[in-house]
Amino acid sequence: MQKSLETALHKISSKLLITDKDLKVLFINSSAEDFLNTTSKKCEGKLIHDVFIEKPTNNLELLDLLEKKTYLKRHITTLFLEGGLKKKCSFVAYYLGEESESIVFEFFDAEKQILEKKARRKSTGGVITAAFSKGLAHEIKNPLSGIKGAAQLLSNKLKTKENQELLDIISRESDRITNIVNQVSEKQFQLSLAKENIHVVLEKLPDFINSLDSRDIKFIRDYDPSLPLVNIDSSLIMQVFYNLTRNSIEAMIKAKVGTKITVRTRVASEVIINGSFFKTACEIDFIDNGPGIPEEYIDSIFFPLVSTKKVASGLGLAIAKGIINQHHGSIECSSDSSGTNFSILIPFPEESFEEENAEVLNV
Repeated sequence: MQKSLETALHKISSKLLITDKDLKVLFINSSAEDFLNTTSKKCEGKLIHDVFIEKPTNNLELLDLLEKKTYLKRHITTLFLEGGLKKKCSFVAYYLGEESESIVFEFFDAEKQILEKKARRKSTGGVITAAFSKGLAHEIKNPLSGIKGAAQLLSNKLKTKENQELLDIISRESDRITNIVNQVSEKQFQLSLAKENIHVVLEKLPDFINSLDSRDIKFIRDYDPSLPLVNIDSSLIMQVFYNLTRNSIEAMIKAKVGTKITVRTRVASEVIINGSFFKTACEIDFIDNGPGIPEEYIDSIFFPLVSTKKVASGLGLAIAKGIINQHHGSIECSSDSSGTNFSILIPFPEESFEEENAEVLNV
């Protein structure tokens, strides 16, 4: 690399690291040295995974990047650095192949961004949700009671079997909607918890996708097979997965942009969820390559009854967030023009990894 170019790259604030096609470090600038707790003397010529690693490692994704001559984005990830340090960040890795094949990494410190977004969503969301709950009974439950009452009156006058069946549907659906509204308003869901393999639950999605007449949408699995069991209400969690999948498919079909939904599972280590610390959590990412969600709507998509021409979440995402919260978990959304990622964290039972380690020691 030319000396003048190296000098310029060392002076900029962007955190840059460049590897060759064998993933050996060619260059790291001063900003990246500080960020990754290393020096050019230590890491140049070494494999990138001697500088930082993700768990599980991203070797296959980087090799795929080189093969397809594309790029890799990480919205939020944890890098494990030298000396046992960890760094929460985002990064983009670009293929560069004008003279010789290489990968350019640019890192972004995510800690401040995450804290600011969470604080903004919490403060705004609290006000909106409280206002929604206060007006909910009058705006939704009272009209539903009127509809059900009218159906009961009509049932005394319309005696035919066909009419009775239609009136039963009106009455039953009124009760169902009232129950949903009560759950959202009270932020409480009755959980029936059991230890489940999250991948068994996720494997219901391909049939669901086919039922939506969306055969052109590909379902891509990126599972970590080493995940322990997670303590969940599989029925309610499945409703969350259905909702996220349906939203992605509808957005892609409507915009005629996007062809795939990738579901990725990983172990997240030492995470803070809703103010509480957990040693490990199950991370489930729903990633599509659809049109994305406009930035101005990202902070409000989990609020009840949010609906615009470009985003129509209604009660679906509000209910999804409530279900995940009841599991002591979190759900976050990041999106840009390349697609949308809904990331779910659900804490593993503390004994999960202790049991796993004990089994390894006894082998």
